[in-house]
Formats: sequence, C-alpha cells, structure tokens
Amino acid sequence: MALSSTFKPLHPQSQLNPFTLCKYPSSLSSNFPHGVSISSPKIPPLLQIQAHTTTHSEPKPSSPKQEHPKPTISRRILDKIQQGFSSFESKNQKFDNLGAKVKDSRNRVDGLNEKIHKNVNLNKKDEGVGKRGKKGKKGKFDSPVAVVRVALEICSKLGDVMGAIRVFDLAKREGINLGQYHYAVILYLCSSAAVGVVQPAKSGRTGPNPNSGNLEEQTHKLDTVCQTLDGLIRFIDEHEDLSVRTEIKVGEDVKEYALKRGFEIYNEMLSDKVPMNEAILTSLARMAMSRNDGDMAFELVKQMKDLGINPRLRSYGPALSVFCKTGNLEKAFEIEEHMLAHGVYPEEPELELLLSVSVEANRSDKVYYLLHKLRTSVRKVSPSTASLIKKWFKSRTASRIGKRKWDQEVINRAVENGGGGWHGQGWLGSGKWTVVRSVVGKDGLCRCCGEKLATIDLDPIETELFAESVAKIARERERNSSFEKFQKWLDYYGPFEAVVDGANVGLFSQRRFKPSKVNTIANGIRQMLPSKRWPLVILHNRRITGDKMDEGINKTLVEKWKNADALYATPTGSNDDWYWLYAAIKFKCLLVTNDEMRDHLFQLLGNDFFPKWKERHQVRFHFSETGPVYRMPPPCSVVIQESRKGHWHIPIASEEDSEDDRVWICVTRDKSSKNSQEHIEVTEESGRKNASKGLILEQKAAMGATKRRLEKSVEV
Repeated sequence: MALSSTFKPLHPQSQLNPFTLCKYPSSLSSNFPHGVSISSPKIPPLLQIQAHTTTHSEPKPSSPKQEHPKPTISRRILDKIQQGFSSFESKNQKFDNLGAKVKDSRNRVDGLNEKIHKNVNLNKKDEGVGKRGKKGKKGKFDSPVAVVRVALEICSKLGDVMGAIRVFDLAKREGINLGQYHYAVILYLCSSAAVGVVQPAKSGRTGPNPNSGNLEEQTHKLDTVCQTLDGLIRFIDEHEDLSVRTEIKVGEDVKEYALKRGFEIYNEMLSDKVPMNEAILTSLARMAMSRNDGDMAFELVKQMKDLGINPRLRSYGPALSVFCKTGNLEKAFEIEEHMLAHGVYPEEPELELLLSVSVEANRSDKVYYLLHKLRTSVRKVSPSTASLIKKWFKSRTASRIGKRKWDQEVINRAVENGGGGWHGQGWLGSGKWTVVRSVVGKDGLCRCCGEKLATIDLDPIETELFAESVAKIARERERNSSFEKFQKWLDYYGPFEAVVDGANVGLFSQRRFKPSKVNTIANGIRQMLPSKRWPLVILHNRRITGDKMDEGINKTLVEKWKNADALYATPTGSNDDWYWLYAAIKFKCLLVTNDEMRDHLFQLLGNDFFPKWKERHQVRFHFSETGPVYRMPPPCSVVIQESRKGHWHIPIASEEDSEDDRVWICVTRDKSSKNSQEHIEVTEESGRKNASKGLILEQKAAMGATKRRLEKSVEV
C-alpha cells in the first residue's frame, strides 16, 4: 500500500495553499503554487490525506466541475508516510479478522428513529413514571446523531479511543451524518493514542488508571455493544455515572491502529465536507508528531491563517516538541518566531523545550535569552526547568563564556532602566559556576552568597498605564457612570495607604457575612500604617443594608467606617473587584485580600504588569487564637534575578508556595576563578553613551510594545 496526500477543496472556486510533508521542500518547489486565492471564504478548503493501492486500481477521472488540479506530495513524502504505516501491515490481518468477526455477528436494525423511540421509553404511558431522569433521556436521544454524540462524549471521558472508533464505524454503517464536533472528538482521541498517552476529558470524578495496552482485550466489549444503536444506547445507560480516568498509557498496537484509523477518519470527514477547525488541525499535527514529522506538524499550523483559523498555543506544541527532541534548534526557534508574530506567547512548557534544545546545542546566547523570557513570563520555574538551568550552569560551555571586563556604569544604568533585578547585558565574569540550593531570609538576603535580592515594582509610567487599563475595562462594564463617580470620590477622599476587600474578609471561612471580621482586619492593618489612618473598605451596597445590618454592633461598625471616610459601597449590578483593585493601584498602596485574582476578569489584564504589581501589594491574612495574622509582601521579588555582578538567583515553584520555605538556586562564579569580577572604570559620559546605544533604546521599544499589547487586550 502506498499513500498520497492531496488538498481537496470543498468548493471548486476555493484553493488551499499547498504544503509539503517532508524535510526536503526544494524538490517540490516546481510543483506547488506559492499563492493562495480564496474567492468563497464561507466554505474553507481542506487538506486531504488519502490511502490507496497503487498497483491494482485505476485513477478516478477528475470531476468536470473541478477547475484546479489537486496538488500531490512527492514520492519522497509518500515513502516517508508509507514508512510510518509499514508497521500496520503486520497487524492488518488481526484488525481485519477482528472486524470480520464483528460483521458476521452483526444484526442491523432498520428504522433508526423507531428503534430509538422504543429504547428510551418515549411512550406516553411511561412519561413521568420510573426513575428520575427519564424525561432527560428523551431530549438526549431524540435522534441517531444525538446518540452518537453522547456515546463519543462517554468515550472521551473514559479516554477510550477504541470505543470511539467503534462508535464511528457504527455511525457510518447506519448512514448517520456526523458533524464537526463528532470528528473533533474522535480525532483528538486518535491523536492522543498515537503519541502513546490519552488524556481523558477533564470533568466528572477521577477513576482508576488502567493500562490500555492490549488491543483485543480493550475492544472485546465494544465489539458487542457497537453492532447496533440498541447496543450503543445500552452502553450509554451503563456509563451515565462514569468515573473519569486519569492519564492512560496505550500499547504499541493501539498506537499504530489509532494513527492509521485517524488518517482514514480524517479523509471521511473531507468526503462528508465537514468544515475544518483548529482542534482538528491540531489533532493532525499530533499524529504527525507521533511519527516525528515536525515539518508536517508545522505546515499544518502555517495553513491555519489561510483557512481563516487563529492558531492557539497548543497548535504549536507538536511541531515544537519534535524539533526540540530531535535537536533541530533552528527550526525550534523558527516556530517561536512564528508564534510571536501571530500573537501567541510561549509559556513554561514551551520555554522548557526551547531551553532543553539550547542547552544540548551549547548555545549560550539562546540560554541567556530564554532565562530572561522565563523571568518575564514565568517568574518562578518548575523543578524540571530548574534542573535544566542547573545542568547549563554546570556545563563546560557555561564556564567558558562571559565578559572578563565590562563597564560597570553601563550595567548600573541598565539595572535602573529595567526596574531592578536584571541588566540584560550578557554573561558577566568567567570561570566555573557554583550552583547551590538556597533560601532567602526575611531581610531579602540570600543565605548562600549574602547578596541582597531586588524588590521590583512597577515604575510610575507602568503604574499609570496599569491603572488606566483597569479603569477602562471597569467603565465599559459598569452601569450609569458608576465607576466615574467612584474615581471622583477617590480624588476627593484619597489618598489611602491600604485598601480592604470587604467581602473577601467578611466571608472568610464562613458563608455569612460578618462586619466584625472586616473591622478586626482593617483595624489591625491600620496599626501598621505610618499615618494610622483607617484603610479604605470597599463593599457592595447589599452588604451594608438590610435588617441585620441595622442591628446593634453591625450598624455601629458601618457608621464608624463612614465617619472615618473609609467606606465605599458599590452600587447594585456592579463588580466590586474592579473598585478595590483600581483604588490600590491608583494609590500604590497595600491591598488586603485572600483573593487569588485568577478568574477571567483578572486575565483581561494580561501578564505584563499584573503579576509584578500583585506580588508587591497584596497582603494575605488569617485568624489565630491571638488575633489576625498578616502575610505581608515578600522581602524581595520572587522572580529570576540577574545581579549587577552577573550572579543569578532562580526561585523554584512548589505546591506550598510559602515564601518562608521557598527554595532558590543560587548561581555565582567560583571564587577561585580568575577575572571573575573584573571591570573597568570609565567616565560618566562614556557610560551614558554606551547605555544609550544599548539597553535604553531596547527598554523604550519594549515599553512601547507592552503598552500596545495592553491597549489591545483592553479593547478586546
């Protein structure tokens, strides 16, 4: 069997930009057009990968309506894919025998709707009688398509790829038209199994984690129930209260079969003229990844834009994984460049892959770049990333790179311009690195090297931009200019040294709101403030009105806050989160709340300013037998730091996430190394000149890019 790949447009006037599926695109350059013309964007063209026999079949005549010849991939690509499927041939007989056994025992039932009607007890006499949930089943099984959908959802929750394939085969036998959702679920399971690990749907209860390595054992039950829709409905009934499995590892036979069937099912989708989406293309990329075909996986991502689909972070994962694991550094960073150009920003898993390939390639420039990417986007690294960083600093290459002489004035200015905690001027010093685990004391000093770590806060420009972004979002979501009234109120009664999230405090550890808790926390933080002024307490107006709030102590406390000009009640229909957040940013003061600020509202703010600001201003609290206990902001910024001497401190994330027990990696040059701290003194004028040529311009450009990105997120 040989394989060929073509692009099959669903509309004769639509043409997909073709791509190659190999590492040798030069051999295809004469056969592929480089432009794309899509005259009917309503029906996106699709990629088709077809399997056919080349020795005993005649080519099908082309349709007279087809105006464009279908581009095909080269013989080299066919051989490459054929090589990937060659292992199927030894198993094909087993699969075919398995299918024949099912076919021989199959009892097809005509009249699908009548059958469904019978099995779900839709007779009027049964309505409202029996177990709870009967009426729900009526809606669930109102058509064969719905039966297939529910069955596939169960397979997804179980991580049952073989079950999903059996459900697909049944649907095809019964002539049921499947939609985009059905194909997306099936192809996701096929692609997951093809790489060896199936991640079930993240819902429901967690169940056991069986090993699904044996093909015949796994498919035995599904062979029985998936012969008819009757059996499929019984299967659904038996699994209504299913437990979701955790990560499932599959054996080689399942991997190979899932990959083979995945491509076949994809071609069925094209024949059914089902439109493409990002999830389906990503599943195809994962199948390419299972064969270490990074080029195919990357080309699939590139085609998304031509199809009017926005790639997501997960879309890049398969190609990036292949190139990083095969040591193709240039291709890996080409993917990162493509991501950034399309507004997709890598997170720690992607940066860890890039760091791994950079360390293996001994590319000090890339490692330095990635350490700063981790600093800005991740801050605290996972243990696995920390191990990679330690591996780099202990390498021979790391000990050989670095400036023996540098202009300290330039370094100092770069640190100041960057806000502290880094300079970005490259590796400083030479010789071996000393890499040890350390902790940082309450004084902000590293217990290993004694260096004082920096406290990094927003600068005045960043603070102003951040406050305005919050205000803009709030104004768009609040009614009747209520937020503008709040801003005017702050201008009149401010500034404040602390803001209290009244609802979070008053509801601490119980469902009933208690003003006394708010008063205790507010009064306690007041004693720590230089002015001893009451902090601003922000509460929704429903918290301070009603019969219970008119009772004795509650009424007294509210009146006390009002008399101190320290209470603001947000109006009905408003979200008080925006109010206390904006006030704390505006006055650059402390914010007392245990709210982790992780929901979608805070995600609108992005990662440019918010994590940095939150770390330096949030005060957490709890109650002990002796009174309130406050967890003040850490003595230093918990983020990767690069010192003026070229030393590094890397915080490691942990489940506890307590700053008192935080483990850091302390990296310094070995004191026995020569020239490890050398620098030359230059005049202040030359220092300014060098700095202006270097980081100052870079900082201004970065600030402009950050501002534009933040404004764009606010508009969204």
